[in-house]
Amino acid sequence: MRLPKRLALLIALAVPAFAQDGGGVGAESSAPIGAAVSPPTLADTIKRSPLASALESVSQDPIFADSVVSLQVVNVRTGEEVYSWGEDRSLVPASTMKLLTTAAALRALGPEYHFPTWILHDGELGADGVLAGSLYVKGQGDPTMVVERMWRMTQDLKVRGIKEVKGDIVFDDRYFAGTTLIPGWDKEEDLESGPTYFATLGALSVNYNVATMVVRPGAGPGQAAIAEFDCPTAAVVLENKLVTGSKNSRKWVKIERTLDEETQKITTFTLTGNIPAESQTDFYYRTLADPLGNYIGAMQSVFKQQGIKVKGSFRAGATPPDAPLFHRIDSESLAEIVATTSKHSNNFMAEQVLRSVGAERYGLPGTTENGVRVIADYLASLGVPADQYRLVNGSGLSRDVMLRPSAVNAVLLDMYRSPDLGPEYVASLSVGGRDGTLWSRFREDGMAGRVRGKTGTLSGVHCLAGYVHAADDEVYAFTFLVNELDGALSRARKAHDRLVLTVAGATGNVADGVEAEPPPQ
Repeated sequence: MRLPKRLALLIALAVPAFAQDGGGVGAESSAPIGAAVSPPTLADTIKRSPLASALESVSQDPIFADSVVSLQVVNVRTGEEVYSWGEDRSLVPASTMKLLTTAAALRALGPEYHFPTWILHDGELGADGVLAGSLYVKGQGDPTMVVERMWRMTQDLKVRGIKEVKGDIVFDDRYFAGTTLIPGWDKEEDLESGPTYFATLGALSVNYNVATMVVRPGAGPGQAAIAEFDCPTAAVVLENKLVTGSKNSRKWVKIERTLDEETQKITTFTLTGNIPAESQTDFYYRTLADPLGNYIGAMQSVFKQQGIKVKGSFRAGATPPDAPLFHRIDSESLAEIVATTSKHSNNFMAEQVLRSVGAERYGLPGTTENGVRVIADYLASLGVPADQYRLVNGSGLSRDVMLRPSAVNAVLLDMYRSPDLGPEYVASLSVGGRDGTLWSRFREDGMAGRVRGKTGTLSGVHCLAGYVHAADDEVYAFTFLVNELDGALSRARKAHDRLVLTVAGATGNVADGVEAEPPPQ
């Protein structure tokens, strides 16, 4: 007889599995991919709850036979497992990994935490507004810094009396260490093209380390089209080969991204294509290679706009340990950042937050490895064995990350039950039928607002985890991981939706819509 299990007992009841070697924290242990999972017996079904019996129909979906599935549903109030399938498999979670990252960050830093950027100085500021020394800009990984806030920061310096700096403007990004790339993702196409979901990382970052190219038609057909950066810096170069076509011609733009051979930092974007006359302005986004160089260039531009003269140079360097504070600017609260990270599946924010968590918990510099250690510590505190998962980064943009549904659900239960962190955490998730990555789903009668969750997608991977408010007024946590997906993404989405609707006790048709495969999230 299959008895309901308390989540706390999962550490003792895990079925022995085959360990696999791999990098990262934890050594993922799972049944071999593709191994058969025995369906429940009739006796099991008879003794189960009505909800568990109803969920048996979900497992009849073809993806349970032709893909690799790991699934668990748990009652949040009692902690009892209501239903599971292949729950002892560790699978690629894609962006459902962010559920662990954001929870660990809230635990480590608190929802009221703000990411500061410090402005320090040496030398005296005279009554005439001339600073005799240098200014030091010291970053702590603020993932929300954009050029508009940078303008405000510089305006604050002006308001505080600085009109001229005799020394340098020095930029200190040593709060982070390690590669600027998201660890665990080495897809050659993305390394070359720089999609925005593969943004670079840095303790001083601005505009999400993404270059925005603004494109519009030129004076007339046959003339060069117009292409420019919305925030030009020395870290990016634009080569415009766009041509303005006739009004009814087809618009097409090809973007080639290359790095300078010597430093691999300056990013050149070469644009070729046709822009029809009288067409609207378009925006194109690509990741740039040098976050610090881009930050320095943006600040140099803003200083010029503000009319603050600098006699020295804008350069990278270290802040003197005894330099006094002149000004500080804070990011939005961590609670707000976590909401943006989860609802929009922002990889850049997740990774910036993770490195900051590592720095605050284990000391400088902040690294992905130390951030992952914090998540591992958190899982250990929940009783999740280290041999049941593998952690590589905070965003889930990796095929090396491996999780069991029980680990994700342990986090979901812990956060939901936390009186001080639960409200912010639950509110950070996408709301079915209303916002985020679930805005177009769960719009059946009576379903809008009853599901909060996090999606996760890579090629051949589609996952969903979160909370469902059921008709019996119980709340259930669920994690539904699908790997080696055969066919369209909509097949897994359909199964996810059927599970959620069944748990909710809702009725209605699950759409058969065919959709294009989205970028990783």
